[in-house]
Amino acid sequence: MVLEDVKLAVFDLDGTLKQARDPYVYLHQRLGTLEASRPITEKGMSGQLAYEEWLRQDVSLWKGVPRRVLEDLFRQNPYLPGAREVVRLLQDAGVTVAIISSGLLLHAELVAEELNIPIAIGNEIFFEPNGGEWVVSGQVKAHCPYNGKGEVLAALQAELGVPPEETLTVGDSRGDIPMFQRARWSVAVQPSHPTVAQAATWVIPHATLHPLREWLGVTIDDLGVTIDD
Repeated sequence: MVLEDVKLAVFDLDGTLKQARDPYVYLHQRLGTLEASRPITEKGMSGQLAYEEWLRQDVSLWKGVPRRVLEDLFRQNPYLPGAREVVRLLQDAGVTVAIISSGLLLHAELVAEELNIPIAIGNEIFFEPNGGEWVVSGQVKAHCPYNGKGEVLAALQAELGVPPEETLTVGDSRGDIPMFQRARWSVAVQPSHPTVAQAATWVIPHATLHPLREWLGVTIDDLGVTIDD
């Protein structure tokens, strides 16, 4: 792969840029709502709930939790080694970088702000005022269902005027496969299932993005960039 040929690089978030694979499980574990979420997850996985209703019931378990608490928990979720470095490398080469996540937009926007990524797409949760701060209201809007990343990427490519032939995608789960299919190059990072590896152009078997910069054919030293990763 030649870096000059890449015009758009799209990253999944959870398990790809950040270490926790499932943002909902991560928050449930940290907020003590994991057991209460299991029946909702079972209904969602079996198709008894439409995706947005599944999301709404899941998020409703956090009703009243302050926004600042969620933001703090997301910040405690570490980046994968090499994540900051690879994003900066792409940006300094003039590549448009985007996040497409079936996780939460709140998290995607925090990461986008930290890494100067201009485009972040994820599922929205709403907040309401309570006691001088904003808390989870229980209302949601699903912008990117688990199996909907292909359609979301297609819309983004059309908006930016970038074809699949100039697109790189990076992900870790089966939900990323439709995104892989809309790109010339795809990278599976510590794939969660064999089908993810089979669908990708390259596979990184461990939780790191460092090999990606070698496949891009350029190093941080080539660009004169200094990164503390």
